[in-house]
Amino acid sequence: MTKGSPTPEVDWKLVVRSLKGTGTSEGRMLVEKAILEAGGIPLRLREARRRLFILTTSASESRPAIIETESGLVCVIALDDLVDVVMERGPTLGEVIAKGRSSVHTRSR
Repeated sequence: MTKGSPTPEVDWKLVVRSLKGTGTSEGRMLVEKAILEAGGIPLRLREARRRLFILTTSASESRPAIIETESGLVCVIALDDLVDVVMERGPTLGEVIAKGRSSVHTRSR
């Protein structure tokens, strides 16, 4: 399985929660980018079948798994993560960006 970024700039769930309900194309693009970045390079379906246990373990550890099928990309996430994203009120986009900036400054020190 391909791993996502080991230290993503911003938590993918935070991005999704902050942008849900905006309905903008830019918001959709940012959500997709955050999930794909966390999930890593999509696996072909045949490869995903061979690595099903690893994919589900990854998803249960809050790292989405991305699988490429003939019909498009499929994202496997843990049920707890889905419930968090749907039910939790998210921060504003400005708060997410500020948090991302502060974590970048902290890592570079």
